Amino acid sequence: MPTQVQTKILKAEKRAAQNAEISSATQTVIGWQGVRCMLPPDWNVTGFSMDRENGYLRVDAPAPGTMTVQIRWSNAARVQKGPPNLYTFLAPRFRKLFKRPDAAVPKPDLKANLEKILKETAKQAKKAKAGFESTIKPEKTEGDDDERTAINFSWNGGGRGQGKIWYCAVCHRIIVAQVVGMPKDQTAMALIASQLFATLHDHSIDGYDRWALYDLQVDVPDDFHLEDQKLLSGYLHLGFRRGSERILVDRWGLANVTLKKFTLDAWFRNHALVKLKCLPKDERSLHGHECEHYTGSIPAIARIRALRETKGALRRFATRYESGIWECPNTNKLYAIQVAHNKRSVGLWEEVAERCDCH
Repeated sequence: MPTQVQTKILKAEKRAAQNAEISSATQTVIGWQGVRCMLPPDWNVTGFSMDRENGYLRVDAPAPGTMTVQIRWSNAARVQKGPPNLYTFLAPRFRKLFKRPDAAVPKPDLKANLEKILKETAKQAKKAKAGFESTIKPEKTEGDDDERTAINFSWNGGGRGQGKIWYCAVCHRIIVAQVVGMPKDQTAMALIASQLFATLHDHSIDGYDRWALYDLQVDVPDDFHLEDQKLLSGYLHLGFRRGSERILVDRWGLANVTLKKFTLDAWFRNHALVKLKCLPKDERSLHGHECEHYTGSIPAIARIRALRETKGALRRFATRYESGIWECPNTNKLYAIQVAHNKRSVGLWEEVAERCDCH
């Protein structure tokens, strides 16, 4: 069941969809590195960063060369600490050891940050031999608990942009989000910007990040970091790590073609993280589909390899393996969730599998 926080966010997203005159049933959900938003149908991710601390995300409209959404984020706490040193390394550990609160993060100068961005945009317009003008609106607070300090802005020069920069006091992120297009797109851009700003969230929900791109949507605990990815036309893969613990999410297309040649069990044995031959298997229902579920101990050789990959990190050392694969006839896709976890992380597979939306 969704929590009160999730219910509140879903209601906000629905209102934004209604304001943008777009059916909520055909929304494109985008989620990456703790940033989440909703956009019109068929908008797709075309660029992204693997860095959670200082990264970017680009989402393009279906028609090439038209509108695009650009989102950038940085960690204000990390930026203001400066280069790493012995103090910045030890201080957080001592605060955690003695149960002291984290050091306060000074509020960043949003206007100064925005002026730098607009100055760079003006340079690009000058190179294109186009005039440039911008508008910066007064700073305001927003959010349920006034957690955001925000400034709306727009610019015109070699193109057009409508955006917002804000600082979130909860996650200490500085977010810059804007819709960019051509002057003829002004009305459409206003609708997209309204939807974007109403549904854009900059940190996890109840400790889970929503990862959503193309037709894959899954929630993963926010202390797992993205380690690798493969985004192909018929295959999507996201790999996450926390110490030696791992979560692997895979989605294959054209399930009907695959299952003419392989059973679910035979297909998964060729793609599993560990050898499934000696692991107990059972069948269970997941999202209304039959799921083949495997669980057992990680073999000693695989444990040694995991220890080497994590450079000897023993925190939450993974000793157990759990996985499941299922077919979703509604979308003609195969989904697999694999988890290598410590014995203390009981229920991790169920948490992720139940939060993977296959249809």
